Amino acid sequence: MPRTPPFHVWVDLTGTWRGAAPGVLLAWRHSDRRGWEAWVVRAESYSTGRGAEVQLVQAWVPAALVRPSPIDPGRARA
Repeated sequence: MPRTPPFHVWVDLTGTWRGAAPGVLLAWRHSDRRGWEAWVVRAESYSTGRGAEVQLVQAWVPAALVRPSPIDPGRARA
């Protein structure tokens, strides 16, 4: 992903890419122990027992679990 942050991504912590959450990649970092990681803010839905709610989660995520969104509205050209 040779893009400069921020940009829209999909994040899937399971690695199956069946339940990916939308997010924004804010920064990159690299460590010898963990390799490349992306600082992302992602939107996750969860059940309240009477419906669904959405929460925002921010975390460092392994780069392999992040994919760029094919459509990035923030960088779309008119």
